[in-house]
Amino acid sequence: MALNPEHDDFFSKVEYGLKLAIQRLYEQKAANNETAVFIINGEVKHIPARELLENHKKGIYLKGSYLSAK
Repeated sequence: MALNPEHDDFFSKVEYGLKLAIQRLYEQKAANNETAVFIINGEVKHIPARELLENHKKGIYLKGSYLSAK
């Protein structure tokens, strides 16, 4: 099913906003030398925010996340 161009523009803006919010979260956590907590394959993982921020800026996202589906 093809998206209406009007909807496509809306979804692009939503996706941009999500990426920006995630980047800001990682920036705040990295500034405080904190980790982000994820559940990956049923296991709790603590990943350094600096690592996540570097990868986020390169367009590399955690496997299984919404952003990795792109």
